[in-house]
Amino acid sequence: MTTSMGLGLGIGLLLALLIWFIFNKTKKTPKYDERQVAARGRAYQAGFFAFVAWELAEFFVELFTEKAVMLFSPGTLGIIEMLFCLFVYLAFAIFSDAYFGADQKFNKGWCIIMILLGATYIVQFALADNKTEKIGLLSVGIFIFLTMICIIIKQIINNKAEAKEIEE
Repeated sequence: MTTSMGLGLGIGLLLALLIWFIFNKTKKTPKYDERQVAARGRAYQAGFFAFVAWELAEFFVELFTEKAVMLFSPGTLGIIEMLFCLFVYLAFAIFSDAYFGADQKFNKGWCIIMILLGATYIVQFALADNKTEKIGLLSVGIFIFLTMICIIIKQIINNKAEAKEIEE
């Protein structure tokens, strides 16, 4: 890691902690009912089993090819694995109505900001000279897009269910 990368990482972490402390003092924690808590537990379980399946698949690929998979720069495969397992958890929680708390509502502004952030990562990857080293940007951008797509699809399903309920 170069000095500038380390400095950027350190400043980024400090800013993230500062923002977290500011918002943590003013923000109330979401409330989850018993059904949501159970669904979140099943979502964590699905994410864990996705991790185990990924590790087994990676082990067997390396076992049968007799060398490590070198499609990505070192560490990137771990980031992709983490994002995949987190996406499994999020998708399970979103479609089980356990992602947002009982007292939270869908925020279109937040969704738009996240989509723009995902697009920024993908554009940065597209403009990069050495794509192998920047594959992490693409994986984070795709992760954000897939998560937002799940949230939007679930919101559409909820809106249709509410409309059908009003008709009856």
